[in-house]
Amino acid sequence: MILDEYKWYSAAGELVSIEDIIEDIKIAYKNNKATEIHVGTDSDPNGDKYANATGIAIRFPGKGCRYYWTRTYLDPYTHNSLIIRLNAEVTQTIFIADALRKKINDTHPISVHIDCNPDPKHNSGKYIKQLKSYAAGMGFNVIVKPDSWAASCIADKHAKKSSL
Repeated sequence: MILDEYKWYSAAGELVSIEDIIEDIKIAYKNNKATEIHVGTDSDPNGDKYANATGIAIRFPGKGCRYYWTRTYLDPYTHNSLIIRLNAEVTQTIFIADALRKKINDTHPISVHIDCNPDPKHNSGKYIKQLKSYAAGMGFNVIVKPDSWAASCIADKHAKKSSL
């Protein structure tokens, strides 16, 4: 799936094009070199299909952020275990972050947020090394819980919502 095949929405739920998002990122970088890009995905395994939402955040340190999001769906029969869902989340995050990196044609780093807890007492903790290595190997800064707000806040909100 290429970026423009996703339906993208602003934080307010307005439909936007990926070209508008890319232009917003380029203008943000031009106006403020401290601008940061963060991408994170979360899934919600409820119902007949699992929602998989990804957020792209344009962060202005000390001044807040603006974000966009998209939602896809996973087959609950093929994504029925935690590691399969986590891999799907990280793969979608990396795919979108990599496509953005190529589209903005810029050397600014993109941070990938992984909704995984480093504490081994949590189920996701046993997969954190694998998931972090996957994203880092693709050349991204990696952020995990409790600091992975693009995944655990933005994407989580839109994975759980059934409507816009």
